[in-house]
Amino acid sequence: MKNLLIDSRIRKEEFDFLSKHFKVKKLELSNDVYEEISGHSDIFFCKINRKVICSPNAIFKDKSFIDGYLEVRNTYPNDVLYNVCQLENYMIINKYVDKKILELWNNYDGMNEDESYKNKEVIVVNQGYTKCSISITGSNSCITSDIGIYKKLKEKNIDVNLIKEDKIFLLDKNKNISKMNGFIGGATLTFDNKFIVFGDFNKLCVENQKIIKENLKKNNLELIDFKNLDIIDYGGALIF
Repeated sequence: MKNLLIDSRIRKEEFDFLSKHFKVKKLELSNDVYEEISGHSDIFFCKINRKVICSPNAIFKDKSFIDGYLEVRNTYPNDVLYNVCQLENYMIINKYVDKKILELWNNYDGMNEDESYKNKEVIVVNQGYTKCSISITGSNSCITSDIGIYKKLKEKNIDVNLIKEDKIFLLDKNKNISKMNGFIGGATLTFDNKFIVFGDFNKLCVENQKIIKENLKKNNLELIDFKNLDIIDYGGALIF
C-alpha cells in the first residue's frame, strides 16, 4: 500500500475513505508560511517522474525525498518554489521554481526508463500557484482555473478545460473557513480510476459540474465526493 501525505486538517469522512487505499500521513502545519497553505503538500513538495523534491524546511521527510536548494517562506514568490505540475512529458512551472527541480528534470539518467520521456518539455506559466491551479485527469488531460495556464496548454494540444469557481475554500489554522479562495487542483486528487473532490461536488456551480463530468467521462474516471461538506483546498495530496 502506497503512502499519501495530506493536510492534517482533513475531515474524518475524507480520511476514512483515503485510508482504504493508502497509508495516510497527516502533514502538520508549518509556521514558515501563512496558515491557509501551512499544511499543503503542493507548497512543500513536488513529484517529478516518481522522484519527490521537497523544501529543506518541510516538516515531513521521507528518506527517499530529495532536498531542494531553497526553503519555502511566507511571502510570495517564496511560497511557490515547489508548486510544479507534471503532465506526462510536460513539466508545468512558474518562473520561481527551485533549480533542483529543473536539474532533475534535465538529467534524464535515472529519472525514467521510458524512451518517450526523452521528448520532455518545460512549460513556464505566469501563475505562481501552478500545481494548485491544475487537476490532472489523464495523460494528456486536465482541468484548470487559470486562464493563462489554459492558453499555454491549449497551444500544446493538451485537452484542457477551464473553470471559474468561487465555492472552493481554504482553512485557517483552527479549521475554520478562511476569507481566501482555494484552487481546483488543491481541492481534488486523481488516482487509479478515481477523481476525488474534497467536499460535495454539487456545491460547485452547475456549469462547472457539467464541464468536469464531461472531462471525467472522456477519461473513464469515477467521481468520488463527500456529501454536504464544503469543498476545501488541502493542497491536493502527495502519493509516494
